[in-house]
Amino acid sequence: MYTHWNRDQPGYSRGGCVALATGSAMGLWEVKNCTSFRARYICRQSLGTPVTPELPGPDPTPSLTGSCPQGWASDPKLRYCYKVFSSERLQDKKSWVQAQGACQELGAQLLSLASYEEEHFVANMLNKIFGESEPEIHEQHWFWIGLNRRDPRGGQSWRWSDGLGFSYHNFDRSRHDDDDIRGCAVLDLASLQWVAMQCDTQLDWICKIPRGTDVREPDDSPQGRREWLRFQEAEYKFFEHHSTWAQAQRICTWFQAELTSVHSQAELEFLGHNLQKFSRAQEQHWWIGLHTSESDGRFRWTDGSIINFISWAPGKPRPVGKDKKCVYMTASREDWGDQRCLTALPYICKRSNVTKETQPPDLPTTALGGCPSGWIQFLNKCFQVQGQDPQSRVKWSEAQFSCEQQEAQLVTITNPLEQAFITASLPNVTFDLWIGLHASQRDFQWVEQEPLMYANWAPGEPSGPSPAPSGNKPTSCAVVLHSPSAHFTGRWDDRSCTEETHGFICQKGTDPSLSPSPAALPPAPGTELSYLNGTFRLLQKPLRWHDALLLCESRNASLAYVPDPYTQAFLTQAARGLRTPLWIGLAGEEGSRRYSWVSEEPLNYVGWQDGEPQQPGGCTYVDVDGAWHTTSCDTKLQGAVCGVSSGPPPPRRISYHGSCPQGLADSAWIPFREHCYSFHMELLLGHKEARQRCQRAGGAVLSILDEMENVFVWEHLQSYEGQSRGAWLGMNFNPKGGTLVWQDNTAVNYSNWGPPGLGPSMLSHNSCYWIQSNSGLWRPGACTNVTMGVVCKLPRAEQSSFSPSALPENPAALVVVLMAVLLLLALLTAALILYRRRQSIERGAFEGARYSRSSSSPTEATEKNILVSDMEMNEQQE
Repeated sequence: MYTHWNRDQPGYSRGGCVALATGSAMGLWEVKNCTSFRARYICRQSLGTPVTPELPGPDPTPSLTGSCPQGWASDPKLRYCYKVFSSERLQDKKSWVQAQGACQELGAQLLSLASYEEEHFVANMLNKIFGESEPEIHEQHWFWIGLNRRDPRGGQSWRWSDGLGFSYHNFDRSRHDDDDIRGCAVLDLASLQWVAMQCDTQLDWICKIPRGTDVREPDDSPQGRREWLRFQEAEYKFFEHHSTWAQAQRICTWFQAELTSVHSQAELEFLGHNLQKFSRAQEQHWWIGLHTSESDGRFRWTDGSIINFISWAPGKPRPVGKDKKCVYMTASREDWGDQRCLTALPYICKRSNVTKETQPPDLPTTALGGCPSGWIQFLNKCFQVQGQDPQSRVKWSEAQFSCEQQEAQLVTITNPLEQAFITASLPNVTFDLWIGLHASQRDFQWVEQEPLMYANWAPGEPSGPSPAPSGNKPTSCAVVLHSPSAHFTGRWDDRSCTEETHGFICQKGTDPSLSPSPAALPPAPGTELSYLNGTFRLLQKPLRWHDALLLCESRNASLAYVPDPYTQAFLTQAARGLRTPLWIGLAGEEGSRRYSWVSEEPLNYVGWQDGEPQQPGGCTYVDVDGAWHTTSCDTKLQGAVCGVSSGPPPPRRISYHGSCPQGLADSAWIPFREHCYSFHMELLLGHKEARQRCQRAGGAVLSILDEMENVFVWEHLQSYEGQSRGAWLGMNFNPKGGTLVWQDNTAVNYSNWGPPGLGPSMLSHNSCYWIQSNSGLWRPGACTNVTMGVVCKLPRAEQSSFSPSALPENPAALVVVLMAVLLLLALLTAALILYRRRQSIERGAFEGARYSRSSSSPTEATEKNILVSDMEMNEQQE
């Protein structure tokens, strides 16, 4: 190891941090106090490839007749093979450097493109995998390719990571950034063009390998081969030195391995046979990869594989407690026990060449057929819960027989979506339910010998009774728990098949002759969904957390609150049905890992993934498997779920100055950020009529200034999708500047044109523009003989200003104001009458004094009174 210490260094006896000295000792290392000493610092970022690599010799041209490795695709005219690596789970995606490393570990490179033909093949391959549908369906789905400008000596020029000459390019110029931040390129699934991106963004990727090349194994060295023992499709290494469980797992990862998992009796016997050689007949314990999660006490294998096999020693495992438990294997008896994880033991590492399937299975696009009366439909299966009567609760074999009598079988739960449906059906169930999972020879399997591909074991389970290694009669069978404890609800527990009686769930396929149930498919975006005491709305848009909160609040809702495992199961169906993670209303305090609901509800139930919450001051999303994860609130996810309040609208978490009018000019105004919007999609007007209508309301035809405003408008337009295909944009062509401007003559700096984009022919006085209801994309077209819905927009009004939008917001308030104005006018008129009458009286007294010597007759007096009365009436009329 290289060092460069200064004289008498390292000399800080209590440890510390190392700094490079300056001055006369420049460049030498010195130990400093990490807390009190202040210094400048140098950051280092891996380039992934050498900055100035030696020029390699020319690679041999791959043969057109060479074959592709299994799982890789090519075209007869191409000399390379290609593979897409994609996952819906955010934590399985990679940065550019990580993706490049993943390709290189296989002996491949990130995708480079030398011709249109090569890119055309890749585009067809992507369409086969993800479906060739409208581009808006693939919005924000990007794949790393090898193009980058990460070399600081390259003058910001783009280069392929495999050294291919940069002659062919397909950049999306409307989204091509020339700044220093976006140094790597992606292939955009929506446009099939290249887009510059920040290199640390977590994305999917595409690898490329020459024809005739085998995918590289993790360790091809002869030394590695001798150290690792091969069994079936995996390799094992036995480390005799003692380490804690966490240290052992860390050392395994150095070899691209994990502490071993065990999935069959044959694998257990292979390990036991070798352990006896290493243990030399001693009663020695060896760490394996099974351990409990600190968040919920559930057992997990470190490699993420399913727990489908158990071999517990008598009395093991011990009851679930607060401390994490780690599992060892006994050399002589080939059984397992649990121990404190800080105990130092020898350990076994395991690595496998089998690639785990990360892409979840496709869901049926439609429900084929329906279910008979009394059965509940979900996708293409029918379910029935039995055992409401305690007398009808039976042993496992009797439950299976009862299902068979109904041309069904005990339920098979094959994925998180079906599990979520089962759990969401349990709120009114007060007893445990047999399912079709059972073990007869230590390994669990479903009825009809289907393998276990998904598991949902409760904390501390499966714990036994451990079945005997011989015999085919099930001895350990699984139930779904109805427990009131949130950590156990819907989870599985293994029980004695022959000694316990429970309710059960039967399952059978749908009947093609029956009509499907409306609730047969997972929840769809854009509609309000009721479950238990809550109402939810799913958003499928590219959203940051605060944007999602604003969008929910524009619908008098907030981001969803999850009070119990039943609601959690309902939202899992939503996330899995949309095939995308969803924001919920749980956020961390700034700089802290303490999380709370935006609705200020108590945090009584949590569904954290093991190790979460990780992000200080972050925000929470529900992943496609239902687990909660944290990430930066500025991360853009493809969906969110709103919780709609049944009472008054919840208080707004984000407030803006000013307010919106209500009921003005037959318009209901919706606040969003600094503006108010009125949607009239029931009206189909020409562009000129739309402008006139908005002007009468004191506003302007819709303008859209950024992506979030476009998402907001799109979300609300979808509610009216059946009434109009779009809404007018208040956009015109300015011939002087040759640009598009909004109605207030500001330039159009943000756009969201749908393919094929905006051609020169559409830049004229005769062109009009609108936003589509179904996609949120903008379209150009002729102004004549075209009608669209209308969206008006105006700024929020100051509370104190008087304008048409500042008038009272309801008829009752308007009547009160008018009555007050009339009363004030009446008082002013009365005061004026009294003032003039007093002047008349004073004038009359003066005249009486002047003519007092002459007496007036009664007739004259009467005429005088009439004259005075007429004058008063005239004054009142005035």
